[in-house]
Amino acid sequence: MADLLNEVTADDLSRDQIQRRVEDWAQRIEKLYREIEEWLPAGYSAEQSRTKRMHEELMREVRIPPRDLPILKIVRDSQPVATIEPRGLWIIGANGRLDLISGQKHFVIVDAAESFHPPIWQIAPLNDRRKLDRFDRTKLLSAL
Repeated sequence: MADLLNEVTADDLSRDQIQRRVEDWAQRIEKLYREIEEWLPAGYSAEQSRTKRMHEELMREVRIPPRDLPILKIVRDSQPVATIEPRGLWIIGANGRLDLISGQKHFVIVDAAESFHPPIWQIAPLNDRRKLDRFDRTKLLSAL
């Protein structure tokens, strides 16, 4: 994973580069949500009726307007069971973070890949973020 401090303090970090990172983040989220929808068993569904506004410090510094990112709500038999919500792109030790909340359970989902590389999604309980494990269908279902 690229060094966040080096990226955010680079003198040559341009508005275009930041815009490209934001766009890449939105595309990775959309692709992950499609994958999660495919993982859901019968009786479950997913919807993206709400959004979360992204307007991180680097975006504000170079006057990139806020961007609304989708929140994924997972439903079972018409009852909400979990939400997955984007938390931030510029995260120490990750190439973006989402939070998965299911009842009293709270997990972080992070991309461990380098910027502009295929994502390596990992999941860990919020209270023990060092216990990262590959995020896949089995991990999703156990979190639900």
